[in-house]
Amino acid sequence: MPNAMRRERPNVIFISSDHHRSDYLGCAGADFMHTPNLDRLAARGTRLSRMYSTSPVCVPQRITWTTGRYPMNTGCYGNAHPISGSGVPSFVRNLQESGVATALIGKFHNHANYDFADFIAHEGDLHLLGYEYVCETSGKINAGHHRIRCRFTEFLEGKGIFAAYREWIEKELSQYSRVMPSRAWPWSEEYSQDGFIAGKAVEYVSSVSIDRPFYLHLGFVGPHPQFDAHECYRTHYAEVSPPIALGPDPKRRIGEWWRAYCACITEIDSGIGRVIEALEERDLLHDTVILYTSDHGEYAGDHGRWGKGDFHEPGVHVPFIASGSGIAAGQTSDALAELIDVGRTVVDLMGVEPHHLDQGRSLKPVLSGRKQSHRDDCYAEMGPHKMLFDGRYKLLFGSTKTTIPDDWPDELMASGAPVCLFDLVEDADETRNLAGDPAHQDTLRMMKEKLLRRIIANLQSRPSGIEGKPFTRSKPR
Repeated sequence: MPNAMRRERPNVIFISSDHHRSDYLGCAGADFMHTPNLDRLAARGTRLSRMYSTSPVCVPQRITWTTGRYPMNTGCYGNAHPISGSGVPSFVRNLQESGVATALIGKFHNHANYDFADFIAHEGDLHLLGYEYVCETSGKINAGHHRIRCRFTEFLEGKGIFAAYREWIEKELSQYSRVMPSRAWPWSEEYSQDGFIAGKAVEYVSSVSIDRPFYLHLGFVGPHPQFDAHECYRTHYAEVSPPIALGPDPKRRIGEWWRAYCACITEIDSGIGRVIEALEERDLLHDTVILYTSDHGEYAGDHGRWGKGDFHEPGVHVPFIASGSGIAAGQTSDALAELIDVGRTVVDLMGVEPHHLDQGRSLKPVLSGRKQSHRDDCYAEMGPHKMLFDGRYKLLFGSTKTTIPDDWPDELMASGAPVCLFDLVEDADETRNLAGDPAHQDTLRMMKEKLLRRIIANLQSRPSGIEGKPFTRSKPR
């Protein structure tokens, strides 16, 4: 039934992906990308061209979304450092207490993916964070290789293909590598994890009551490896050449990986299109703000690398699109922004007060077109490794060559880590480290002072009752 009543408070759908770098969008100038639905959202809304991950590793960034606090304050520095429980500050709880219907569908990843973990049993923790409806999934490799139980594995069991899926995952990992297999999804595209997530989101949007506004965190698992998009999404890239020289390495099939990565982004775009159609069918699109971003980027061959884990642009620079009620249409803003700003933005859009520990800044003035600037600089961290970007110069304090593993080996924690200074106006690809150049010592000193000021400003005492606890290992089923 059409919704004839326009709300004072909009609905908000926050869509997150995993590993989507900022420039792989048609609306960002990548003419090789097929992203019609995200491009449509950008055309009727605002795209922020300089949004940066607060921590370019999955769990630390996602806990920053939940809490609005920097990793130095949450205590989460890697994927094996989860937090959970009723004492964790959460902007979603503020929404729920104000009468907003709250839901989580897809990847949340505020906890560690241990072997045999039971994500369905874990849903109680998500209710404590303020989510009323929860349908959580674990990620592509985790659902098969690590024997994790979640709503997606439950779905595959119901379809009678879970055993075949687990066998397929194991075969892919043994034939190629743990993180980069790129064979096409062999079943219906609706049975892939992102296809399942999109279907559950359509079900929610099609049935949610319009008696009160709703907030939905829709977490796609792609384009995180494995790059397994269905063949129907790969056809868009069959004749496309990578925009960078990936180097000869036929053993690792790099060109195939690159096309498969792009196809996974297109699969997510298709799922977003399905959700938009569901909103339109209920006449809810005009009353809904849609936000899209990713937890971090992906090197996709840049700097001779794949994956994430440090502060070069491909890894830390992410897309951000806002569209809907109260958002300026057709606007591209170069305002500096951090992903820590998401929670504060959501509560501001929905007319709800933030919790007092939230360190983000609302983007609503920029998204509405009332302000042109947002932050003086962007800060990111991974434990002792820090980044500061002031719009031109980027200072990196710590490793820029090694992806930070979950267990934080001693050699990465040692003092004397490298310092890098890049001028992104003159050197957008970050190939010339100016830190040792005598001509740039004043700039280096200035950036170090800015970084120190941000670290001091970001420090926040740890309130009593907010304690990290490991995700409990479940016994094999």
